[in-house]
Amino acid sequence: MQLIEPISRKLIRLGKLYQSVLAKHTAHLDVNRYHYILSLICYHDGQLSQKALAEILGKDKSAMVSIINLLTAKGFVYRENNPNDRREQLLKVTDKAKQAVPHIVETFKNINTNITEGISAADMKTFESVLLRMQSNIQPFTTP
Repeated sequence: MQLIEPISRKLIRLGKLYQSVLAKHTAHLDVNRYHYILSLICYHDGQLSQKALAEILGKDKSAMVSIINLLTAKGFVYRENNPNDRREQLLKVTDKAKQAVPHIVETFKNINTNITEGISAADMKTFESVLLRMQSNIQPFTTP
């Protein structure tokens, strides 16, 4: 029998290394591991509901509530009722987040540049295409 490493382990290993570098460069911000989520909320400031954000990220409602609660407790995000639909809350960022997010985005940019050094734009395009194809291929196996 041949031992086969799941592709997911390779992706997880890379993800953990990426998160480790990101955490070192943004430790002073106290964002935990929700850098990208905070960036998304900031980018869409006031236009995203928790439900819409959960759909973008592929997270369930309860996980999204916990993340937003944490970002709220840390002073980055707050909820505001949607004036067009009182049942919906829109996510907005505080001044603290508006100061932190540019540093987070710059850190993403620097890490991305460093880890793709020596990899051509064509190879990166192929890599992204392959990831999307794999995601599409695995979808039928994720639904009950």
